[in-house]
Amino acid sequence: MKPYALFAAALVSMAPRAAAADTLGELHFQFDSARLPVHASDELSRTASVAADHPEMRIVLDAHCDPIGTQAYNVGLAVRRAESVRSRLIAMGVPADQIVFAVYGEAGADRPTYADDRRVTVWATREPLADVVDRTFDASGTAVTWNEPLTTAQIDAAPQPVASR
Repeated sequence: MKPYALFAAALVSMAPRAAAADTLGELHFQFDSARLPVHASDELSRTASVAADHPEMRIVLDAHCDPIGTQAYNVGLAVRRAESVRSRLIAMGVPADQIVFAVYGEAGADRPTYADDRRVTVWATREPLADVVDRTFDASGTAVTWNEPLTTAQIDAAPQPVASR
């Protein structure tokens, strides 16, 4: 497992996520796959551009699965999907510290078809990480991961620009 800090919880309430204006795109995956779709770079170019222009923003990857399979397997698959997107974003120049995973597995909001459930939704926010964590768990998410361990003050603070490497 990658060296991410990890929070896990199971909640039953549902709450809306980020406003639609924050959504940068969505990638859909094949059944039981974390392989990026062929058009992933095209889809993620806007995200890389936003991240470069706004280093104070966090890029959040909401990772979902269809309900086929066990909950534990689907959470793992959702993480692998988010890792695929994260790897591509890093290759496109987005600093790893700017990217946060919000993992839902099969627990997130259902879409009309199972194929629509197999997705990573990408959005940007200036919210403190604590708000991203709360939003994820309020929407029945199961985990949030980010690159490095943080202090409570860092979690509660608004994002700061990420230093270029």
